[in-house]
Amino acid sequence: MGFVLEEELLKATKAEVKRYYKGDVILNEGDKSPYFLYLKEGELSVFNFTEKGKELLQHKVKQGRFFADPAILLDQPVPGNVQVCSEKVEIVKILRENLIEYLKTHPEKLFEFTISIAKKTVQKSLLLKQIVLYNPEDRILQQLHNFKKENACEQERTMINFTRKELSHMTGLRIETVIRAIKKMEKEGKLEIVNGKIFI
Repeated sequence: MGFVLEEELLKATKAEVKRYYKGDVILNEGDKSPYFLYLKEGELSVFNFTEKGKELLQHKVKQGRFFADPAILLDQPVPGNVQVCSEKVEIVKILRENLIEYLKTHPEKLFEFTISIAKKTVQKSLLLKQIVLYNPEDRILQQLHNFKKENACEQERTMINFTRKELSHMTGLRIETVIRAIKKMEKEGKLEIVNGKIFI
């Protein structure tokens, strides 16, 4: 679970809630936001375009989390595009200055916020390591295990809710490479394919 927004915080910071729909772009790479943005409901994708115009999916934002918050905290342009990928989302918008003032007077929430940003920093470092050092199979497996961990799937066999195209975007691999690697890993017993769905 991410950072929890209590009613008292929402009132004190004069937060507002806005609804968006599938395909809506919340932020473009290079934008500066005067608001901290928190995903209350739904799912978002964060991605960049390569020089050749290929979409590279950084990650998906699950509900109960801030997004683009390191850049917003530093009052810098956001490093990726953020788009709605579920049918609809509800986003809480809090003026940057209002949340910063609130956190200064509530150390326990400041610590919680700091931990949430630290986790994102570690995830980004791991992603960079995967892209630079891992072979295609290891890159894909890492994404599958990350999904399982982020969704707190305790059961041994978990269905992975990613398409081959999404895995291609997340790993920077061509979709044909992803398909070949998944078939190879299935033969090696590293994952299962049932009705086209991936299970690990």
